[in-house]
Amino acid sequence: MKNNKSYIIYLLIISLISLIIVIEYNSFKNNKGVPGIELKAKQGILDLTDLHFDDESLHSLDGEWSFFYNQFIMPDNYDYSAPGIITVPGLWNSYQYNKEEIGASGYGTYRLKVLLPSNCNEKLALKIPDMSSSYRLFVNGKEISHNGVVGKSIEEETPQWKPLIKALNTDSGQLDIVIHVSNFHHVKGGIWESIILGTEEAIYKHRELNLLLSFILIGVLFISVFYYLVIFSVMQSNVTSLYLAMFSFMAGLRELLIREAVVFLIFPDISFKLMSKLEYITVPSGPLLLALSLYSLYPTEFPRKIMNTIVTVFSLYIIVIIFTPLKIFGPLMHLYLILFIIAFIYMIFVIAAAAKKKKPGAGTLLFGTLFLLLTALIDMGYVYKLHNNYDLAYTFSIGLIIFILCQMHSLSLNIADVFQRAQGLAKAEMAFLQAQIVPHFLYNTLNTIIHLTRESPEKARSLLMELSKYLHGKFNFDLYNKNKLVTLEYELDIVKSYLAIESVRFSNRLKVNYQIDEQTLNHKILPFLLQPLVENAVRHGFRKNSEDCIITISAFVQEKNLILSVSDNGIGMPKNKILALTKCDYSELGTGLTNINQRLNTAYGTDLSIVSTIDAGTTINIKIPLRSDNVHDKSNIS
Repeated sequence: MKNNKSYIIYLLIISLISLIIVIEYNSFKNNKGVPGIELKAKQGILDLTDLHFDDESLHSLDGEWSFFYNQFIMPDNYDYSAPGIITVPGLWNSYQYNKEEIGASGYGTYRLKVLLPSNCNEKLALKIPDMSSSYRLFVNGKEISHNGVVGKSIEEETPQWKPLIKALNTDSGQLDIVIHVSNFHHVKGGIWESIILGTEEAIYKHRELNLLLSFILIGVLFISVFYYLVIFSVMQSNVTSLYLAMFSFMAGLRELLIREAVVFLIFPDISFKLMSKLEYITVPSGPLLLALSLYSLYPTEFPRKIMNTIVTVFSLYIIVIIFTPLKIFGPLMHLYLILFIIAFIYMIFVIAAAAKKKKPGAGTLLFGTLFLLLTALIDMGYVYKLHNNYDLAYTFSIGLIIFILCQMHSLSLNIADVFQRAQGLAKAEMAFLQAQIVPHFLYNTLNTIIHLTRESPEKARSLLMELSKYLHGKFNFDLYNKNKLVTLEYELDIVKSYLAIESVRFSNRLKVNYQIDEQTLNHKILPFLLQPLVENAVRHGFRKNSEDCIITISAFVQEKNLILSVSDNGIGMPKNKILALTKCDYSELGTGLTNINQRLNTAYGTDLSIVSTIDAGTTINIKIPLRSDNVHDKSNIS
């Protein structure tokens, strides 16, 4: 059974990866334009006269642009000196002027003439990326966009990185695009990303889908921060969770700064200096925090001297980033990316050694780390222009999601291993239950959310909100550890969020009937009593059930007792499992129901009541004597 569960987890991770690949492929396909037609600019002219602009296709203005080095040519000045030719997207560092490379610093003018279809009546727009380090954009003689202030020296220039969308006037049947670009602050100069042309609808749709993907990734990463911090708050000796919380935070911070630069939606006036430092810091912090977490997990496989070397080397770079300008710390990134890859490869060998010894969760973690390294290499390929596919430019963040999901599972197995050695600690058992349940549930839910991002973004947003509400209630260990009580209404809110998520995953086959007496909503009960019963019904009661799955949740007062009931029309429960409840047999009944029964018995002197018929369903009842809150607070709740 344990091996089967591992296979299921691997299958879910592979399914999630497959969905991400499908999403990225569809986006890539939309960017290809019309099949069979060359879309590259040649000698400063891009001929799109044979294209038909529709609401889906996007066209990159890639290819050979005219380039005037050390000149800011105004669009109305047609007395051009002989221009050079430069490839866009690409860095101008190696551009030859007077038989010498111009390097990173400098300024110049890019020009491209785009010939449009004669019957082009659609409203077109440009999706303009950031350029190093500032630009000024003219279309058909009018300035339509700028980032920062271009200049002929470092004193004149004000750098800024901010992607923009601008509508176009296409009455003339062509686009005369002139861009002034200057760079005196970065180690890479020029137009380093593709400029995208399409209808306004297609351009905004592309941006909104990218933003939605960023929001999902950011949400998952910061939920992971919360998850790991909760684990650390329960088990402060487990420093692995603290390092992983910091790792997830840095990953979330990186996603805020790249792709569509979501950070500008939150802090529209963020400075170039701060933004560049934060983005660069996220790179060395990855191997540093991962090394610390792996050392805490596998100290026998990870020599302390090598761990200290990795931490020292990457900590020094973070210090350099903080206290020096981009002109200094930027060039060092080339060296540190090599060290980044070396460190990751070594840590993969450490995890492989742990997996060989069958350490808990090492196999899953090995898979996640390999995937993380693969996406890092794809990301680096875009940075160094080994490929120019924007949709593959920031796959490292997706790799981080896969890695963190694998790490969650690995950590849960490690926690399980620790708690199995100390089963007498009731509070620790609660943390164990949460750590076991949540990763599996997250895999399924994130799988569903990513599937919905393309076909139903609103439903994806709604489901993400329900997931946030569910985790907020589910991870509130403080209620349990401090013997606090909650209202039935609070518990029902968690149940409703959970069922809202499961309803989408069940393709609306899950039907829920609430039979709640309103006077019961303010009654105080132990936390996490009702929701695990509902989750048990969904996870076990409806296996192999192809028909509508019906759950009835009831609450009423009967003879000075609060009666809570969860019924389902599932597969039922055999008598041996019901009898196992009185014997606290975990192997037969599972830890969830046994744990609830023990807590009920300790706090109220009552037991779960189970009535079940094979292939007809199960009803589980809870009886809680109605006493004053003061009595509850003084009870020995464990």
